[in-house]
Amino acid sequence: MLTVYIDVKKVLTAFDLLASVAEMSRLAGSRLENIYRTGAGFLFKFAGGFVAATRFRTSLTGVVPEKTHEGAETLRGLFRDERLVEVAMPRFDRLVELVFTTGKIVVELLEPFNMVAVRDGRVVWLMHSYRARDRVLAPGAAYAYPPAAFIDVLRAGVDELEKAVDPGDLRRSLIRRLGTGPELADELIARAGSSPRSIAEEFKRLVEAVRSGRLEPTVCIRGGAAVTVLPIKPVSLQCDEYRHFDSFWSALDFYFTPMELESAAADATQAIVQRRRRLEASIKELEGKIPEYRDEASRLKTLAHRLLMYKIEIEEALRGGESSIRIVDVDGRRVKIELPEGESVELVRGVPLGRYISQLFEEAKELEEKAQKAAQVLEKLRRDLSKLEEEQRREEERLKASARAVAKKSWFEKFHWTVTTGKRPVIGGRDASQNESVVRKYLKDHYLFFHADIPGASAVAAPPMEDPLELLQVAQFAAAYSKAWKIGIHAVDVYYVRGEQVSKQPPSGQYLAKGSFMIYGKREYVRNVRMELAVGCRRDGEVYRVVAAPPKAAPLLAERYVVVTPGNKEKGKLGKELAQQWGGCQPEEVVAALPGPSRISEEGRGTPLPWDEIEQIFATW
Repeated sequence: MLTVYIDVKKVLTAFDLLASVAEMSRLAGSRLENIYRTGAGFLFKFAGGFVAATRFRTSLTGVVPEKTHEGAETLRGLFRDERLVEVAMPRFDRLVELVFTTGKIVVELLEPFNMVAVRDGRVVWLMHSYRARDRVLAPGAAYAYPPAAFIDVLRAGVDELEKAVDPGDLRRSLIRRLGTGPELADELIARAGSSPRSIAEEFKRLVEAVRSGRLEPTVCIRGGAAVTVLPIKPVSLQCDEYRHFDSFWSALDFYFTPMELESAAADATQAIVQRRRRLEASIKELEGKIPEYRDEASRLKTLAHRLLMYKIEIEEALRGGESSIRIVDVDGRRVKIELPEGESVELVRGVPLGRYISQLFEEAKELEEKAQKAAQVLEKLRRDLSKLEEEQRREEERLKASARAVAKKSWFEKFHWTVTTGKRPVIGGRDASQNESVVRKYLKDHYLFFHADIPGASAVAAPPMEDPLELLQVAQFAAAYSKAWKIGIHAVDVYYVRGEQVSKQPPSGQYLAKGSFMIYGKREYVRNVRMELAVGCRRDGEVYRVVAAPPKAAPLLAERYVVVTPGNKEKGKLGKELAQQWGGCQPEEVVAALPGPSRISEEGRGTPLPWDEIEQIFATW
C-alpha cells in the first residue's frame, strides 16, 4: 500500500469543502441573526448555529473568537434577518455560496481569500476588488466565477473522469485535470490502484458519500502535531495517531482554530511587531557602536600616553636635533615620525605637541562619554523591547483566551427559559412567532399558561404546580418579558390558565393576529407582581451561558448574577458592562436576556445545577 507523508494543510480543499457544505446545509431555513468581523475573517450567527468564513475554511463552528461589528456593517445591513435558502457549491472548487432570499454571499477560498455579496447578478459588496484578463470584481460589476481549471466531478460521469486520468502519470493528471490536490490524489491511488477506471469510480463514490453527509471526520497527528484534517478516514497517510470526531466541523475547529487565532494575533499585534523591529534594529546598531567607541577611545588614550612619554625626544627631533625619534616623512602640514618601538605616528605641523596630546585625551574622553550614553540608551531600549514583547505576549494570550466554545443548543434555549426553585421547567416566547410555537407545540392541556395582563408580552408555559411561591416565580418571569418593563411600570398583574383554555380559534367573524390567543373560562391572577429579574452567567466546562431567572431561583442557574428592575440604563450599555465584569459570557447574549432599560438592585452568587441536570429537567416536558 502506498504510504504518503504530507505537508501541513493550510486551507480546505474542494473535497473538504464539499463535506463542509453538506453540514452547513442543515442551516437552510434559519434566520441570519448577525454578522461579525473576526481577526481571521467573518462569523455568521444563524438561529441554528454559527458559520466561520476565514481564509482557512468555511464551515459550521462551535468556537466564537473575539469579534466586532466593525467591517461587517454593510454586509450585515444587506442580509441580516433574512432566511438562508441553501448552502451551495457551484462546482468542484474552493467556492461556496450562502444563498438568501434577496441575494447570495460567495466565499472564495482561493488566493487571495475573498467574499462577495451578489444581488441580481451584480456585486454589491466585496472584501477585495480584483481586475484581470479573466474577470473583474468590483462594486456594481456583474459577478462571474473564477475560470474553471478542472473537470467538474460534481457533474461529470465516470467515463469523462476516466478519460482525464493519464495511466502514465496518475498523480499529476488527478491534480491538474480533476483538481483533487495532492492529498486526495494519493488517497485515490492508494484505494483504487493504478486503473484509471477504478480511480474514476472511487472518486465518484467518495464524492457522493461526502455530498450526502456520510462522513468519517479524521485528524492526522504526527510528531504530536495535527498535520491534516479530512472528512474520510485515510488509508494513505503516515500518521502516529488518527483522531476521530462526531462531525467534520468539530474536526475543523480542532484543526484550524489555532491557525485562525495565530493569524488574528499576528494582525492585532502588527503595530507592536513593527515597533519591535525598529527597536531591535536600534539595539543592534548600538551594540555595534559601543565597542567601536570604546576601542577608539582606548587607542587614542594609549597614543596620547606614548606621545607624552616621548614628548621631549619628539620635540627635539622636530627641531632637527639628535633624538631616538626618527622623522619618516614630511608631507605638507603632516609629519610622520617613528617611535623607538617602531610605531609610526602622524603629527600636525605647527600644532604644539602638548596641545595635540591634550586633544587626544579630550577625544578619548568624548568617545568614552558617547559609549556611556549609548550604553544607557541601549539599556533603555532593551527595557522597552522587553515591555513590547510582554505586551505582544499578553495580546496574543488575550486573543486566544477570548475564543470560547459554543454549546450545541438544547431545544429550550431558543426560547426565554428558566427553572423554578422547585426545579420545574419554564419557557416563554421571545416574539410573536415564538409565542405561537409555545402555544401550538409545547402547551399541553394540563400545563399552565402565564401572561402579563397587558398587550405585548411573552407567552409563558410551565408544568402544573400549586405552590404559591413557584406560581409567583413564573409570574415574575412572565411579567419581566412584557411591554410593562419597557414602559417603566414597576408592578403588573399576571394571569394564568390551563392549557386547554387557550385557543387560536377566534369568535365567529373575528381575526386573531399572529401571537394572539383566545382565553376561555376563568382566569387565575397573581396580583401586583413586582418587576424584577435575575440575569447571570454560568460556565459549563469551556462553554459559557447567559441565564435569566426569578430572583429566588437565580442561585440554581448562575455562578454570578444581578437582579435588575426597570431603570434608565439602556440594556445595550448595561449588557456590555456586565459581560466585561463577568468574563466569558458574550455581551450580545447578556443584552438579549435583559428585558429592557434597567438598573441593578442587587448582586449575587450561586452554585448552579449541572447542565445535564437542567437538560433532564426539560426532558420531562
